Amino acid sequence: MSLPKNIRPEYNTTLPSSGKRIKYQPFSVREEKVLILAAESQDVDEVTNAIINILSNCITSPSDINVEELPLFDIEFLFLKARSKSAGETLKVNVTDPNDETFVTEHEINIDKIKVEKNKNHKEVIELSEGITVKMKYPDITFFNEGIQTSDIQSTVKLMSRCVSQIIVGEEVFSSSEMSDDEVTEWIEGLTTHQFKELSDFFNTMPKLSHSFTLKNTNTGNDFTIKLQGLADFF
Repeated sequence: MSLPKNIRPEYNTTLPSSGKRIKYQPFSVREEKVLILAAESQDVDEVTNAIINILSNCITSPSDINVEELPLFDIEFLFLKARSKSAGETLKVNVTDPNDETFVTEHEINIDKIKVEKNKNHKEVIELSEGITVKMKYPDITFFNEGIQTSDIQSTVKLMSRCVSQIIVGEEVFSSSEMSDDEVTEWIEGLTTHQFKELSDFFNTMPKLSHSFTLKNTNTGNDFTIKLQGLADFF
């Protein structure tokens, strides 16, 4: 006689990007084990694959959701939600005072207090000039490896070319899926400085998983504030 299959509880939440309702389950012990091994390997590809596989198993509805197509901040949010229902609603992070690197302390965070921050000025559809509009898409899980780099023009152009969804000129719609990376890059490099900044603001204002807190450095007696952003800071 075989043992009955364990039935995990289900929880409801909404995707920060779209407000779409989903159902999810907590991690199983097996999945938690896979995640720990991936983290211990310090191999970013292994960690990324573990996150994709675990979330794919944990999301129960809608059945057709594709984790790899979700914005990175949705994935980060869902991962922490599933983790909180599995391993507990708090996590511990090691924190260093940015003004005094000799001071390191452990801080406990309530996962439910970690939110996806939204900017009211954020736009996914950007009008660059009369008759020219660009529809952007959010960075996905592939950016977990590389991060979202906007520190220089070259890295920003590369980021933009991967996140342009459509270029609309008059009544013509040019989809990035029908263009080569070089074509999109060349088009972006032909923008004016002002237009380039307009596209850059998409990344500067897009939703971000974020949590801030203030601690006291017991060596100096001074307070310092830490802002954690993105799943890697909470991992």
